[in-house]
Amino acid sequence: MHIPPFSIFSAVSELFVTAGVLYVANRAAAATSPAAKEVLSIGMKIAYACHGLLSLVAYLVFVVLGVLAYQEQKAGRWFFRDRPALTWSFLVMWVISVGSGEVIFALHYLV
Repeated sequence: MHIPPFSIFSAVSELFVTAGVLYVANRAAAATSPAAKEVLSIGMKIAYACHGLLSLVAYLVFVVLGVLAYQEQKAGRWFFRDRPALTWSFLVMWVISVGSGEVIFALHYLV
C-alpha cells in the first residue's frame, strides 16, 4: 500500500505537536503554581495568552494557505498573486504575531 507523503507528515507532526502541547502545559502549570520563582502581572499573563493564541491561529492559517497554494500551483494558478488582500492580511497577522513575541520578550527580560 502506498502511503501519501502528506499523510506521513501529518501523522508524525501530530506526535510532535502533542509533545509540544504537553511540554507547554507542564511549563504553564509550573509557572502558575504557588511555588513559582517569579510572579507575572495579570497584564503579562494576558499578553502571553493573546500572543500564544495569535501565533497558533497564524500557524494554522499558514498551513491551510500553503495547502491551497500548492493545489492551485499544480493547476497552473498563482494563489497568493491572485488574492493580494488575503496575502497582505495574512502577512500583517504574521508580523503582529512575531512582533508581539518580541515585545513580550523585551518587556519581560529587558525592562
